[in-house]
Amino acid sequence: MPFRVIVVARFAVFGCLLFLVSQAPAQSVNYDFADGTSQGWANSGFGTTPPSTVVNIGGSNYINVPLGGFQVANVSSNTAGSPLVTAMTAAALDPTTYNLSYDWYADTSTFGGATFFQIGTFVNTGSGYYAQDFGAVKEVELNGAQIATGGIFQGHVSVNFAAVGFAIPAGETFFRLGLIENGNGTGNASFRNISVAPVPEPGSLCLLSLLLPAAGIRRWLRR
Repeated sequence: MPFRVIVVARFAVFGCLLFLVSQAPAQSVNYDFADGTSQGWANSGFGTTPPSTVVNIGGSNYINVPLGGFQVANVSSNTAGSPLVTAMTAAALDPTTYNLSYDWYADTSTFGGATFFQIGTFVNTGSGYYAQDFGAVKEVELNGAQIATGGIFQGHVSVNFAAVGFAIPAGETFFRLGLIENGNGTGNASFRNISVAPVPEPGSLCLLSLLLPAAGIRRWLRR
């Protein structure tokens, strides 16, 4: 392999490793329910009971959250060093660098009397701070025509803390992360991979740092 190609390739790998090391301290939390438990999630807006029911859909575990309120499910912690506390603390320090994301699933054949269905999220802290992402544009919204099909709807949502106005005060020691469901009938949605994590994802940028030099090497070799 030509010397120049080796140098470029090594530089790409070195850059990728440096990036991963620099991102190592980043804090995140992810609730995937793979262990078959609700991992602390409760079907309550601000309480700890009852625990959310875990259901298996297509080989993956979800928590099943029925309509019956507005803030319908939450997870909370005041344990220093817990994944939720460390991730939310990091997000509070720089909300532009953190995303809240989740996968959702709704089988509208189980809905009754519903003409609309909406999903959002909220954050809450021990000092009483509360903010929700449930503005004019919802994170998820199904209309009457969609619900009437009786079909299955699912997707992935990712919102940036700063972009949706989550501005958590500094110095908080208790955090709550929650789900919002709004509708005019009966039904439920299921959720998995609910996470608070830094953005952009280290793996994506690392891959890009390798692909760009590789593309350059390919062009150089063609000459």
